[in-house]
Amino acid sequence: MSKQIKRFYEFGAFRIDTANRLLLNDGEPVPLKAKAIDTLLLLVEHNGEVVEKDELMRELWPDSFVEEGNLTQNIYVLRKALGEGRYIETIPRRGYRFAAEVKEWAEPAADLILIKEKTRTSLSYEEEIEQELPEAISQPKAGQTSIAVESRPAALISFGVRSSRLQRQFLWPALAVIAGSVVIGSVVFWRRSSRPPFESVKLTRFTTTGNALRAAISPDGKYLAHVVDSGGQKSIWLRQVATGKNVEIVPPMRVEFFFGLTFSHDGNYIYFVNQEMNHVGKLFQVPSLGGTPTQLIEDIDSPVTLSPDDQSLAFVRGSPGLRSIIIANADGSGERKLVSTRQSDPVRIGPTWMVPPAWSPDGRTIACPVGISGPEGEYLTIWSYAVADGAGRALTSGRWFTLGRMEWLEDGSGLVTAAGEQQADPAQQIWFVPYPEGKSRKITSDLNDYRDLSVTSDGRTLIAIQTEKKANIWIAPAAEMNRGAQLTFTNYDGTFGLSWTPDDKVVYTLAAGGEQNLWISDLDHSPPRQLTAHAGFNEEPAVCPDGRYIVFVSNRTGRHHLWRIDIDGKHPLELTQGLEDAEPNFTPDGKWIVYRSYLAAGGSRISRVAIEGGEPLRLTDKISAEPAISPDGALIAFIYRAEAAAPNKIALMPIAGGDPKLIRDLPAHYGRLQWTLDGRAVTYADKQSGVGNLWVQPLDGGPPKQLTNWKADPIPAFEWSRDGKWLAYAVGSLTSDVVLISDARK
Repeated sequence: MSKQIKRFYEFGAFRIDTANRLLLNDGEPVPLKAKAIDTLLLLVEHNGEVVEKDELMRELWPDSFVEEGNLTQNIYVLRKALGEGRYIETIPRRGYRFAAEVKEWAEPAADLILIKEKTRTSLSYEEEIEQELPEAISQPKAGQTSIAVESRPAALISFGVRSSRLQRQFLWPALAVIAGSVVIGSVVFWRRSSRPPFESVKLTRFTTTGNALRAAISPDGKYLAHVVDSGGQKSIWLRQVATGKNVEIVPPMRVEFFFGLTFSHDGNYIYFVNQEMNHVGKLFQVPSLGGTPTQLIEDIDSPVTLSPDDQSLAFVRGSPGLRSIIIANADGSGERKLVSTRQSDPVRIGPTWMVPPAWSPDGRTIACPVGISGPEGEYLTIWSYAVADGAGRALTSGRWFTLGRMEWLEDGSGLVTAAGEQQADPAQQIWFVPYPEGKSRKITSDLNDYRDLSVTSDGRTLIAIQTEKKANIWIAPAAEMNRGAQLTFTNYDGTFGLSWTPDDKVVYTLAAGGEQNLWISDLDHSPPRQLTAHAGFNEEPAVCPDGRYIVFVSNRTGRHHLWRIDIDGKHPLELTQGLEDAEPNFTPDGKWIVYRSYLAAGGSRISRVAIEGGEPLRLTDKISAEPAISPDGALIAFIYRAEAAAPNKIALMPIAGGDPKLIRDLPAHYGRLQWTLDGRAVTYADKQSGVGNLWVQPLDGGPPKQLTNWKADPIPAFEWSRDGKWLAYAVGSLTSDVVLISDARK
């Protein structure tokens, strides 16, 4: 075997082994897909140069048509793998540049034993193993012969030995190496034949109405229960999976929230939780084939999970300052508190609303989403709590930005859950979390958003709610707000913010191709123009009063920070470096941005930073959000909470900060607070019975007044023009359907 030259690239603590196409961090392998490694190599090989995105696309996907979102996803994965160092720079509208100092070196590689395995899976498996063999074996010379051994599943193992006396000397060690390799190959083959659950999946859309809110599948997989929302009224339907026949088992109810559905393990009953406006949640039980629901428990804040024998149930209950896991008998009697945490605790139960715990198949523990606060920031993960005494411990090392419902596989090998990764699109994917150890992995990886989920007892099928948010921007004259005209038509516009320029253009967000960027449009319906590209997720734009700058939120360097660009999209500048920064709002003189900043200890506070950047100044120590500055620049209207468990209120404080003056409790709303032009009131978007409208709240604390009489879907964003003559608003819709995800294992 001839010698090969192995090339390496080094930067920081990282090394790229080009022969094995492997990224190492302080000698430890970094798990990356092949395309991500290929992307990194292309950038490193052109270190210091701008590699055009078109060139990257051609090199990475030759003779194939793929969207730019694939390239963007590779860059995001690489930045996450490389950590906080700013190795990869985005060159707006051009491409990317590897900015770190790179050392390139090479060394002759020792002869390698190549084990190439072929299994029945659609994936190929290839390993290179370096063996420390004697000189006579590791460096064959002229006159050597070759011994080849073929076995199953290893396709070929070969190396050279000397045909003289040395052949007899090293033959048996060589054969021992061969035998060991065969054993290794057999073990690898066995492991690959025992593939983990949901490694390969098939998705089937089960409903197409767009109004399926919650869903659960029976343990035997024969029936699907789902909640249908029709004009604010919710009903429960049962569908036979094999025939597609639907039967209504609970008639329409006018309730504001419907928490979720849970089948009993024997499939005879369905448990559901709903909540009327200004009332506590209530738990009901109904026979699977229909009947009169029986109320079991009041004051419940999540769906329930059932013990393996169906004799007990558990749920999450919130109370002032506390969240608790409660265990009760299946009929609702005999409540006992398993464990409680406070909002200020470093580990706190169920920070995500309406997400239930999950009872393990052996009945010994209950898994639950928890929020973690520490020096590295805030994140969500999963803990398990012992049913016997409430002792808690981390169930996984995984970290997420959002966590949805989770369910155990019946064999106890792990859980499936809906979760969204931090510093990424908030859309959730389905994950498999192995137990008691192992690395969590995605079951789905697409642009959809998955919410509620349920899994069959054989662990081969799960169902989930797949959601899609759409919005377009409308313009209406302030004098005739009920006569709006549609401005944009691409269906994903303004969902995460919009803002007026002084010359009556609208800057707004648009989600497409796996990215979210800022665009600008005239009122004359001329083609809109893109302002950001290939630089993270960009949202919440705010245009400077003189029209020179746009400040917005972007995660292009990792965390969500405030960024500034010129009105034409050029000269990006990072203004803040907080844990998570959001909701920018300009002072009338354009010199300061007031914004919301999240704290590692929990909650958020209002701060301000200069338009040129610099050290931020916190304006209040109270829990606060959604700052809006009055037209005269004297006051800030914002959302205020006296403590973590207190209700939200609309409040005022001076522009320099200070104690809040409370105005009124804040109803459920969408979008941000906006001042009226005369400075006497603030407006907000509300939704009642599925219809979105604008409301006005006077500063004197009087009752709010309805400003519009639209028959629209929710209003995720709106803003008055600078002269008060026009209103721009995004009209959104949320479609949600049930999808069935089948494990494609043979």
